[in-house]
Amino acid sequence: MYQVGQKVVYGIHGVCDILDIEVKNIDRQKIAYFVLEPLEQPGARYYIPKDNPAALSKLSPLLSRQELEALIADCDPSGNSWIADENQRKQRYRELIGSGDRRGLVVMVHTLHMHKKKQAELGRKFHLCDENFLRDAEKLLCAEFSLVLNLSREETAAYLRQHFQQ
Repeated sequence: MYQVGQKVVYGIHGVCDILDIEVKNIDRQKIAYFVLEPLEQPGARYYIPKDNPAALSKLSPLLSRQELEALIADCDPSGNSWIADENQRKQRYRELIGSGDRRGLVVMVHTLHMHKKKQAELGRKFHLCDENFLRDAEKLLCAEFSLVLNLSREETAAYLRQHFQQ
């Protein structure tokens, strides 16, 4: 289980510190909560019930460096996971960003970078919606990956792009 002082990833909110475990009386029941502070928003607080599996499913420990490198290495650069139907693509990408599924996010970022490159080669524009999904997914990944790799956000983004171009 998670401990006070531990850094975790909390869904779309990114990396958070577990500041405390608070017990609150709600409807005459004592409920214990993890108190999270997102690194991106100092002062903000999220209260996650310790006994709620649905809420806890959005929490995950930071990856180790080895897990992170294996995750990136496992991303198949030759695979084509592009979803041609724009509505299906939007729905899938919204789900991925909301889920915090790192493997799915890495594949999504890789796929969007490949598509962006292909569009540029064809002299076409990269859709704004895809650009926004790419930015949001990279932001989530880079927040965690920069901590794990001990790199700046810019260095982490460059690290990912380098691996996607192999």
